[in-house]
Amino acid sequence: MSGMPQRPRARALAAAATLAFSMGCTDRVTDPTPVRTNPSRSQADVVAHGEATASVRWSAVARDFIAAKPAAEKPNQQAAFRVFAYLSLAQYRAAVTAHHTRGRPPHPSPSAAASAASAVVLGALFPQDAGFFDSQLRAQESDAGEAPGATGAFAAGEAVGRSVGMQVVERARTDGFDAVWTGAPPSGPGFWSSDFDPPRPPLLPLLGHMRPFFMTSGDQFRPEPPPPFGSPAYLAALAEIRRFSDTRTADQLRIAVFWAMPTVAAFWNEQATALIGRDRLDERRAAYVLALMHMATMDANIACHDAKYTYWLIRPYRADPAITTPIARPQHPSYPSDHACASGTSAYVLGGLFPADAERLAALADEAGESRLYAGIHYRFDKDAGLHIARQVSALALQRGTLRAEHDATP
Repeated sequence: MSGMPQRPRARALAAAATLAFSMGCTDRVTDPTPVRTNPSRSQADVVAHGEATASVRWSAVARDFIAAKPAAEKPNQQAAFRVFAYLSLAQYRAAVTAHHTRGRPPHPSPSAAASAASAVVLGALFPQDAGFFDSQLRAQESDAGEAPGATGAFAAGEAVGRSVGMQVVERARTDGFDAVWTGAPPSGPGFWSSDFDPPRPPLLPLLGHMRPFFMTSGDQFRPEPPPPFGSPAYLAALAEIRRFSDTRTADQLRIAVFWAMPTVAAFWNEQATALIGRDRLDERRAAYVLALMHMATMDANIACHDAKYTYWLIRPYRADPAITTPIARPQHPSYPSDHACASGTSAYVLGGLFPADAERLAALADEAGESRLYAGIHYRFDKDAGLHIARQVSALALQRGTLRAEHDATP
């Protein structure tokens, strides 16, 4: 470490990390001492290291694959968050299993294990494209210099990863995400209703009952009810959104449109992988960051939808038809803001793991929540409740990781 530049003592990414994944995995997993960041490294070196990390490489595969899907086939926001949650869970468990596998050489490669687990999970979630993901795995095998059918470290890691991937696929199969709803929305003043004629069913009204990763149930962090429809507090909140609509600035419009991105999960995945590459995290630690963030954010989606379909609150533009909306109108109730729940959780988990970046990440989450007010589709109390859920879920996820602060030593 004597060649490192002197830096202030700061909390680093946790040296010890344990994830209890709510799927019978309670083994303690302790990561080695984190690699310190060398600010003199070139950007090309950072990119090369990131591409060599299987969890980061397969994150890019998933992002590009989803982005290339036609609009009619593209997963909705919640489905995309679920994809990244199971993908990163499989990567982390596979990397840890490979690392701790003992016996006669060749020892399984954690990178190959994470890659094989990724191919299995993505192939199961997108069965028509399973061949594409397998081809990506074979390309990585070729890059590793191991001939097909060889019994080296890649093949041993692939066997581990396929086994772990199938376990994660089975968990996904029974999580309740695709439960069929047979109810009907409540009717009357103040209740949400479809923007389509004829009306379409609300989006994922049973998501709040999906089996979570860290929470005990979808209602664990259910917020208090929003202000009653027609009350002074409600009318004041509605009037604020009308003012935004009537006086929307070019900058507010830009923010509203930017955060109406097709796949929010991909945005936060890319934020995480940039930090992973910058700090040169190895396979286990990279996969740990991604798993903790994506699983927590899926839990926040569950908590958010539990509240949405408990209160069924009308959207601002339905309460005041003069409110304009420059982005697509969501097909689910207003309270709380799903964007605030999801972006807040992603930002707060990453901020817990990369403390020097916490303020910047939290500002991104705040802007994401505020963007929905500028767009006319949420009230301020929607944003506030969503960020409150995010703080609770992210704190729970970070606690479940047995995080230990470590200080950089000066030379």
